[in-house]
Amino acid sequence: MEEQKYRNALPVGFKLNEYQIESVLGKSGGFGITYLATDANLHQQVAIKEYLPSDFAVREGKSTVCALSTSDEDSFQWGLKRFIEEARTLARFNHPNIVKVLRFFEANGTAYMVMEYQEGQSLTEYLQDHIISEEELLQIVLPLLDGLEEIHRTGFLHRDIKPTNIYVRYDGMPVLLDFGSARIAIGQRSSSVTSIVSPGYAPLEQYNTEVNDQGPWTDIYALGGVIYFSIFGEPPPAATRRIVKDPLVPASKLGHGKFRRNILEAIDWALQPNKEDRPQEVAEWRNKLLEQPLTQRINPVENLPKSQRWIFGVAGMTFILLFAAALGILFYQGYELAKERDARISVVRQLASANEKLNYMAVLKKELKKKDAALEHIFEFDIKLANGEFSQDVACEKQNIKKKYYDVVGVQENDTLWMRELPGKSQNDIAQIPRNQKCILYLNHLHSFSKFSPPWILVEYNGIQGWVYSQFLRRNDNCPLEDK
Repeated sequence: MEEQKYRNALPVGFKLNEYQIESVLGKSGGFGITYLATDANLHQQVAIKEYLPSDFAVREGKSTVCALSTSDEDSFQWGLKRFIEEARTLARFNHPNIVKVLRFFEANGTAYMVMEYQEGQSLTEYLQDHIISEEELLQIVLPLLDGLEEIHRTGFLHRDIKPTNIYVRYDGMPVLLDFGSARIAIGQRSSSVTSIVSPGYAPLEQYNTEVNDQGPWTDIYALGGVIYFSIFGEPPPAATRRIVKDPLVPASKLGHGKFRRNILEAIDWALQPNKEDRPQEVAEWRNKLLEQPLTQRINPVENLPKSQRWIFGVAGMTFILLFAAALGILFYQGYELAKERDARISVVRQLASANEKLNYMAVLKKELKKKDAALEHIFEFDIKLANGEFSQDVACEKQNIKKKYYDVVGVQENDTLWMRELPGKSQNDIAQIPRNQKCILYLNHLHSFSKFSPPWILVEYNGIQGWVYSQFLRRNDNCPLEDK
């Protein structure tokens, strides 16, 4: 099925230098193919992007990539050079919210970019069954802005920000993937402009071949479209539809009362059709997103009933006719108004404080719910470990408790459970446990690094001791008879 879906893809199991192709992760707009592969030396998964522009290249045989014709050779080689230049640029970044390029190399008549494989799901998948809150939105957007600012500082642009190119890792951190600079530059030599832009997220200047019109404001427009999609469930209309009569319903209208006004206004600002009307830098836009709403925008006069406003007109005329008398009246009224103003401000502050407390309680309640779910998972794994009643390696011998065994569960097909040298996903891999392996000897446990995730477990497999993530284990009481 995968070979039918991606006809030009390298076959599963193909050896590409020290990497073995495991599956196809996706295609990049007719520009190339991204694979999931395993590094045979480091025993870890990586993502590999292959340069294969379908407009003027094709695969011959099992692996070789070449231009469609001699007339396409110049375009193919020009694009290959842009692809390698982008890989070199991305390899300089070392930011948690920018995909890390580990290396690049040329083979099979084309080039390959090796990147860290991100475990998680695209923002599109994340939002399918998830109604995003204002707090969650900022937790995704603000780190992305930090990454974008790092990119723009070097004079580089992403040029293809959209929900499918934003990955939300399992730890909740977002990552920018699949930069479009090389793809767009290559697409500009192709006959199809629509293949190099993402409608709804690409501003009008990206439909033009004049790259000098593009800048940080181009990426800001795209990210504004991503936020619009995240809140309202659909992207903005394509920029080409917004030229004459703009059909876009402003975020400040759609989201009124659901999100803070400054956030909605920041979205509308980013989505201005004219680049001059948008934020010109990330810092400028971030300040708008984080702008604190003013709680003291209260005009006592405007909030008075109309029947009482005539007093101020009378006071003004009295001031002209009877200066001395009016001065006394105004002083008295000013004193009363000051008291009323202070009272109103006090009430507003109390309401704001109460609202903040309610928001805090809602967040706390949500965190407690997650914590309860995590604890329930731990109790299911091993109630005695969760209560801290004993440590397997010492107390079990004293209490004559039988050995414990676990089966591997929940590991995807064609995958394995990695055993780590130390607890933590970033630690060195020392062994692989097949996904259907049973009766793995339990040795000890370590509580999780986060209060919302299951603990790491020390086990022994084929004489090797190492740490595994407990969510992939299930208790098995039907193991070796000698331990009964």
